[in-house]
Amino acid sequence: MKHSGKDKPAQVIEGQVMPACPPPKLPRLRLGTLREVRREMAKVYEEVRRLKLPSQEGTRLIYMLTAISNQIRDTELEQRIEKLEKASEEFRTKNRTT
Repeated sequence: MKHSGKDKPAQVIEGQVMPACPPPKLPRLRLGTLREVRREMAKVYEEVRRLKLPSQEGTRLIYMLTAISNQIRDTELEQRIEKLEKASEEFRTKNRTT
């Protein structure tokens, strides 16, 4: 078997065949918005329904995605409350001086 310059032969270590290069990296998931998290949840659900993913693993993933979505929601609510408080304070300050 010929190897090109890029391909490296597999290494044998103590009777086990080890790959010459690491497995490819998975693409980074985008989970910065509720829409993106919801989309990933739908993918997990579909994989479980099609029996491509064990139900127990799907449950774990959905649990983690739910935690992420809760954090996103809480952060967004916190930012909205801060804006409202700032606007309220500015309104009160403006009305006191008039």
